[in-house]
Amino acid sequence: MSSPGSGAAGEAGPRGEAGPHAEAGPHAEAGPHAEAGGRAELIAQTTAEVRQQQIAYDRFHDAVAAYLGLNRTDIRCLDILDLTGRQTAGELAAGMGLSTGAVTAMLDRLERTGYVRRVRDPADRRRVLVEPAELAAERGREIYGPFEEQTGPMFARFTDADLAMIRDFLRLGNEFYERQIARIEQLARQAGP
Repeated sequence: MSSPGSGAAGEAGPRGEAGPHAEAGPHAEAGPHAEAGGRAELIAQTTAEVRQQQIAYDRFHDAVAAYLGLNRTDIRCLDILDLTGRQTAGELAAGMGLSTGAVTAMLDRLERTGYVRRVRDPADRRRVLVEPAELAAERGREIYGPFEEQTGPMFARFTDADLAMIRDFLRLGNEFYERQIARIEQLARQAGP
């Protein structure tokens, strides 16, 4: 969830305050799994693991992109469409933080290579929606199909309460980074060309 070399959610800020994942709550006390260093050490370890996961995630998607002959932006577009379903080019542009021109060029390329298709919105024939094509589904099954088999045993060690806490941690992280994206984009606008 964080780029290498930057502070991650839950890491102490410049004045020592804790990030969003270190907020007080029902799990605020150091539990039985805390290391000898206590809560601060546990937060530091969690932050380091989040950053390591981001590095592994990036490397994995670099490998997927190379295998499919796509780039990381293309992969992100296909991932968004897989999660949300059909979207307009404008919705994709907003969700990806790209200009509509850049998204149009990307969609033209993905349509030519058979990964997406443009279809008319049945509720409004003037609107054009983008959806994954069958090739994207086929390649997705090839790449991500083994995940279900391999993640089942991984998740089996966690209780439902554990999984709910992990889900909430990830949601907090997503919300945190949405705020940080907006902040950095504002800094870029202020800096000018």
